[in-house]
Amino acid sequence: MTARDFLRRRLMARYGLTEPDLPLHSVVVGEVTRTFVAAPGPDPTGPLLLVLHGAGGTGAGMAALSGLHERGPAKGCTVLFPDGVAHVWNDNRATPRLRRREGVDDVALLCALVEHARRSGVNEGRQVFAVGMSNGGLLAEHVARHGLVELAGIVLVAAGATMRSRASCPVPRQASGFLAFHGTADPLVPYRGGPIGLRARPPRRRPGPAGRGSVAPMEEVAADWCQDRARGATPTVERLEQPAGDLPVDRLRWPGAPGAARTPGPTLYRIMGGGHTWPGRKPYLPTRIIGPVAQHLDATGLILDFVRVSPSVPDP
Repeated sequence: MTARDFLRRRLMARYGLTEPDLPLHSVVVGEVTRTFVAAPGPDPTGPLLLVLHGAGGTGAGMAALSGLHERGPAKGCTVLFPDGVAHVWNDNRATPRLRRREGVDDVALLCALVEHARRSGVNEGRQVFAVGMSNGGLLAEHVARHGLVELAGIVLVAAGATMRSRASCPVPRQASGFLAFHGTADPLVPYRGGPIGLRARPPRRRPGPAGRGSVAPMEEVAADWCQDRARGATPTVERLEQPAGDLPVDRLRWPGAPGAARTPGPTLYRIMGGGHTWPGRKPYLPTRIIGPVAQHLDATGLILDFVRVSPSVPDP
């Protein structure tokens, strides 16, 4: 264990997060050995979830943060938690500050994970979902938007679409289900769009797109995932019930494909005043850094409902 890993685990433990004891697996991608932890489901025909951590995290840490290693298999899902090279993902931002990520083929990793699940008999890969937080969510959205991996759906937590990815592909190239959770006061990935990174950094360290890139407004990103004939429609907005003192949450739902219940429209949970967190789970850093978490919003449960009812990729 490296000193960085030791400090990361110690910090997580301070906030009540303990990495689960899951076996470590590996696949070779090109000439690079990539690692991941797995939580097999009871049925190889069930959904396969590829869960991607945020920058600085690990697969095991993502399991601890989300709880999907326990709740996923209990709902019939197989869940894989891969590790990013140097704890980050190449989400195709292509900014000077993140140049070291450009040589990492994370798309090939995702394909290798699906193939590994199939060959090992753990999962048949009939329905594959990418679930990502922060940097991991940016990768999931990019991969789905550009049709680089066939996905039945994507789930974004505190993440959206980079301006670069969206500009090069304004309309997603594959029909995938879409579910997202995002706080309006996220200090790292701004809900209304803008430069990625802590707002507290001095301006000279946050030079916008030239630094860590920028994201598009979250509601515009969600609308991109409407089916062709529903694109441009406005969402319905519903304020969810909440306990006193917790953050208000709105559920935004866009129309699905007309006359096709098997292709539901995008859904976005807008957390008013929420931070860079996983809703319904423990925070992994102090509130002063990542902002508050919506305690009553069970993102993990909603994700599992989403993957169990989402259709396969519609026929062309």
